[in-house]
Amino acid sequence: MKDDTIGLSRRKMLVGLGAVGVASAGAGLGTTAYFNDTETFENNTLTAGELNLIVDWATYVDQGSYGSSATAGEMDGNTESYDFSVGDVKPGDSGTLAFCPKIVDNPGYLWIGSENGVTDYENGQPEPEMAPVDNSSGGSIGGSNDGAGAGELSENILVTVSYASGIAVDEQTGEITCTDETVLNNPSDYTFADLAAELEAGFLIDPIRDANVDPYPASEDASEQAGPCLCIHWEVPTEVGNWIQTDALEMDFGFVAMQARHNGDAGNSTANPFNTSS
Repeated sequence: MKDDTIGLSRRKMLVGLGAVGVASAGAGLGTTAYFNDTETFENNTLTAGELNLIVDWATYVDQGSYGSSATAGEMDGNTESYDFSVGDVKPGDSGTLAFCPKIVDNPGYLWIGSENGVTDYENGQPEPEMAPVDNSSGGSIGGSNDGAGAGELSENILVTVSYASGIAVDEQTGEITCTDETVLNNPSDYTFADLAAELEAGFLIDPIRDANVDPYPASEDASEQAGPCLCIHWEVPTEVGNWIQTDALEMDFGFVAMQARHNGDAGNSTANPFNTSS
């Protein structure tokens, strides 16, 4: 095995020992002195690592003959947010929300959750079989939402949630393809209201999904997708009746990354940043 720790050949080492012997012999003729040597290590630095959460997002909505729409962007900041808004939703409409988080430089435990959950609005228009209207000021499509808590839209949007290794967005249509999808444990009647309830409780994005709780892997930079994307496919079934007319819903959710190194408890439920019960 090559040894570069000293850098002297055998011959050089013998010459060096001879020089030391001469110095020792001469030491009896004068004052003695201890050998000393100084090695200086200068410009030493300790640089703190980085834990930078970036979330790429994309949305696609298919509204049949009414047309389709697509948006995409990136969130990279402590307080950044985005709005996803779909108007004139009808039975048969569908779409996809895709989120691709990246934690740059260091792995971390990645939580997703909602602080306020979902709010359904009736907007002044009750179910067609009911005679009286609600007691709100009466909303309208495109106006402010009224009748909070009385709507049923979130209960009538079916949702499928999955992990994906990445997403591909069609340059022409904006349609999203989630690659290598792994569907999570969603029952066939899983709705937007069900998803909102889970988000309000907060849950950990576990990239391996085995018996252990695993941190989300680190990306070298913002261009590398090291962990899974989260895809939310939604659809309003064609058999949904008139009771969702003029209803609206609002919901917020976000991502929180917590350092994994020396912080194994960050993956436990007690560290859930969306857990308000503790």
